[in-house]
Amino acid sequence: MTSVPFSHYSIGSRTKINLLLFFVLYNYFTFMRNCQFCDSELFDNARFCHHCGAKVKVQKATPSEETPLYTAKYPLDFRKIKGLSSNIKQYFIQALDQRIKETQNPKRKKDYMNRLMQSDFQKVFDLRTRQLAEEAYTIHITQKKTVPQEVDQLLNKSFDGLLDYFMVKYCQDLNDVTIPDEALKYEGQKKEDFDLQKMVVDFLALEGEEVKIYTDFIKMPLRKLQNAGRNFLFPATNEKVLLIADQTVFGTCREGFALTEDAIYWKAHFKEAQKVFYHQIESIKKEKDWLLINDIFFNVNASVNGKMVFLLNRLKTMD
Repeated sequence: MTSVPFSHYSIGSRTKINLLLFFVLYNYFTFMRNCQFCDSELFDNARFCHHCGAKVKVQKATPSEETPLYTAKYPLDFRKIKGLSSNIKQYFIQALDQRIKETQNPKRKKDYMNRLMQSDFQKVFDLRTRQLAEEAYTIHITQKKTVPQEVDQLLNKSFDGLLDYFMVKYCQDLNDVTIPDEALKYEGQKKEDFDLQKMVVDFLALEGEEVKIYTDFIKMPLRKLQNAGRNFLFPATNEKVLLIADQTVFGTCREGFALTEDAIYWKAHFKEAQKVFYHQIESIKKEKDWLLINDIFFNVNASVNGKMVFLLNRLKTMD
C-alpha cells in the first residue's frame, strides 16, 4: 500500500488531523493521573492504585476557594429560648457602652447604667427585648443561611432606636451632646415616609453652631457651591444633596462636609476629600476631639461630632 504524503491531504483533512491530535493530547495530560509511589497510570476516580495498592490522595479546595463564613455580631443560643431576652439585654448594654464612648463622656458610664436600671425606661426595655427575642426566633426557624445576618440587622436597627430614645428622654442631664426631641419622630420609619432633609436638619440642630450650613442651594452663593463641587462634594448624577456645611475661616467652602441621600462627603484642612456611603459605615469612633468614620478623620466640633454619630447610626440602618 502506497503511503500518501501529508502535504497531499486537503486543507480540511489536515485540520481534522490537527484537531484530533489536540484532543488526544489534551485528554491525556488533563485526565491522566499516575500513582505517586509506583508511577502506574490510575483509573478514573480511583481511590487506590491497582498496581501497588497505595491510597490515592484527593486534592481538596484551598481555603481561598471556600466561601468565608459570616461571623455574627450578636450570636444567640436558640437552644435556650427562655434565655434569649436576657442575652439581647446584655448585647444592648454593650451597645449603650459603645454609644457613650462615641458621643458622651465615658467617665459617666456608671451614671448612665444606673439611669438605665432605675428609670421608667426599664419597662420599655423589658417589653422591647422580649419582642426582639420573638422576632429573632422567627428568623431562626426559617433555617436560611442568612439567619445570622438578618438577626444582626434586626438588633442593630432596634438598638439604635432604643439608644436614641433612652439618651434623649432619660439622659439629657447627663449628656454632653444634646439631641432634640424632634429626632425621635423618625424612629421605625422608612426613607420614603418622610422628608430626609428635614430629618438631617433635626438631628444636627446646627442653628446655634459655629458652622455655616446650606439646604437651599438656589440661594447658596454660586462661588461657594462651585468650590464645594470642586473640592469635596462629588455626588452621582441623580444623587440628591441634602445639606452642605462650610467650615472655612473665610467662607470659601473649599473645606467642609455634605450629606446626600446616600453618603457623607467631607474635606478636612490639609487632608484629602473623603466619601463614605451610609450602608458601608462599619465603625464610628470618638478619638479625643474628633471622629474616625471607618478609621478616616472627621471633625467639626465636639457638639456636632456627637450629633453626627447619632445621625450616621440612624442613616446606616434605614431601609
